[in-house]
Amino acid sequence: MFFKKKPQPDTDIDPDIIVVHKPDPLACGGTYATQRKNAPTEIASQDMTMFMADSSFTVMVVDINEGEQRIDRLSAYAAPANGGTFLYLYKGVRYEKRPASVALIKADIMPELVRVVNEQKMATGNGYHSNTAGLPENFGGSVDIRYASGEQISYSNNQCPIFSYETGQKIIEVFERAMQSERVALPDVTDLVKIEFDEQRKNGGFTKAELTINADGTGVNKKQSRYEDPKVFESEKPVEAESIEAIKQSITGCGILAWNGLPESGYTPLSSKKLTFFFKDGSEVTVPDGLMLPFGISGGFFNIELEMTTKH
Repeated sequence: MFFKKKPQPDTDIDPDIIVVHKPDPLACGGTYATQRKNAPTEIASQDMTMFMADSSFTVMVVDINEGEQRIDRLSAYAAPANGGTFLYLYKGVRYEKRPASVALIKADIMPELVRVVNEQKMATGNGYHSNTAGLPENFGGSVDIRYASGEQISYSNNQCPIFSYETGQKIIEVFERAMQSERVALPDVTDLVKIEFDEQRKNGGFTKAELTINADGTGVNKKQSRYEDPKVFESEKPVEAESIEAIKQSITGCGILAWNGLPESGYTPLSSKKLTFFFKDGSEVTVPDGLMLPFGISGGFFNIELEMTTKH
């Protein structure tokens, strides 16, 4: 679920990356694989700042006990945020369509994940990235684990499971246990009264939108935009209750109210964006775009932005 085709690294710019395999220039598709030469296979730091792991087990032969669930895919993410630990877990079970679980818990589970990573030797394949063109997303996976020391475990392969089934079970055990622990209190979306979207572009342009939610569940969306010329475009449109409900479901489903403090993606954006949520009791939560998130919820910010800046 995290895996996307990555751009091929320029080895002339980064001499630490060597090309392990590349297709013939005239070939259609093929496999492009690289290895980072100095990627550590053992991590000294005990201070993990982000855990993100995703793997398919669909093509793996697995012995399971009678009555035990056969896991086909695992996607897990954990990082300190907003006074706790933000968790995301997707556990794909054969023939079942399951939603992901999202939570902000008070406990710190990063030490437990350090133990799992070390015991399961998850750094063994560090630095290796392989992408075969044309394969379905559900064949492989990726790992991205970061530490306060600057150390990192990063590898991916879209051809096959990225780590063992046993490792996946250990990860699931930690996350499912943590999901049952005490959670950090977050505002209730039923008390949401307004959302503001703000985008500031590098060329001086901007887009601002203010969605006010009425007592009957409908809303009004006011928007201002300026592009390369001085003219400011303004609009005001009603928003039906169905759209308001879809926005609230997106807020809950992706856990966006708990995103503050999560790691930044590291990409240089063309503009800076933020969403601010206002509640009946006068409280507000501001969330920036451009955070490092698991693929399953990474579109949460954009979905709300789309409703406020394009659809209305």
